[in-house]
Amino acid sequence: MRTEEGEEYIERLEEFVEQHRARLKEMLRAYGPGSTPASHGRYALIGQPE
Repeated sequence: MRTEEGEEYIERLEEFVEQHRARLKEMLRAYGPGSTPASHGRYALIGQPE
């Protein structure tokens, strides 16, 4: 991303979060810290990004 795109990116990201807030909260609850997948000691997507 070019430097001049940074502000537009932030605005687009904020819009995305507002549009999908409920789904993001549910995903964080289901897969984030304290969830069953997290209890295995690591996050699979972080450990294997490919």
